[in-house]
Amino acid sequence: MFKQRFIFIAFILVLVFALTACAQEAPVAAPVEPVEEPAEEPADSVSTKTGVLIEASMHVISIQAPDGTTYTFGVDDSTDIQGSELLGNTMSVTFSGEYTSGIIATTITTVTEVAQTSASGGKGSTEAPGAPQPKEPAPADKTWYITGTVQDVSMNQLQLLYEDGKTYTVLKDDNTKTDPGIVVGCVARVFHKGNIKDGMLATEIHFIADAPPPTGPKVYYLTGTVTDASMHQLQLAYEDGRIYTILKDDNTRTDPGIEIGSTVRVYHEGNLADEMLATEIRLVANP
Repeated sequence: MFKQRFIFIAFILVLVFALTACAQEAPVAAPVEPVEEPAEEPADSVSTKTGVLIEASMHVISIQAPDGTTYTFGVDDSTDIQGSELLGNTMSVTFSGEYTSGIIATTITTVTEVAQTSASGGKGSTEAPGAPQPKEPAPADKTWYITGTVQDVSMNQLQLLYEDGKTYTVLKDDNTKTDPGIVVGCVARVFHKGNIKDGMLATEIHFIADAPPPTGPKVYYLTGTVTDASMHQLQLAYEDGRIYTILKDDNTRTDPGIEIGSTVRVYHEGNLADEMLATEIRLVANP
């Protein structure tokens, strides 16, 4: 009996040893990590903005969308321009990527051209029937015109407020013929040519109407000829033969180019008297 039990226990031990050896020899499979495919980089998306052309300077244009937002784009040799580039035209501008101010335009297309009026005011082509004409012979390039109130004027450009409430910027150069009296507030008609890449360039700027006198209590104006001028005052000869002394201070707004012999209009506080303080001194056309 004891011998049989011993044999049975020995058999169990051999079986356990055999199973343990098999378990140790069985290879363990390494986990397989998934291989991620490289993500494809999305190509630059193409977007489009549409609006009215309100500014066209050297290699830069601005359009105003129907919601009033202004978008500004750069223009280079790769930009494809289709159609006319008259200020006031409705333009469609395509570009690659996300919009940022000054992003280069891929394509600029004219959607709607501004109406060419035949009235003496407004804007349009000088080729339209009854349209105002420049004083100089018409250049070979097509010429346009726009009439409005001068908002800013400098040596290199002029900003004009049109009746649609938009301000248009036109470049100037040494060949631009400018009437006397073109100052902020006056009504002027600008004849211009050029394109978006080269800039809208004024060929002539005509004086149409003087600016209204400033509003406010006790502000008057006096027009005469400058007989003497310094940093703090000027002497003005009036048509009654009298010489008036006009004081100036840091708040006096003075047009450039005023010198002895110039005809100016002085807006001043108080009644006619010596040593009046000028609020504005504007250069006007000589009679």
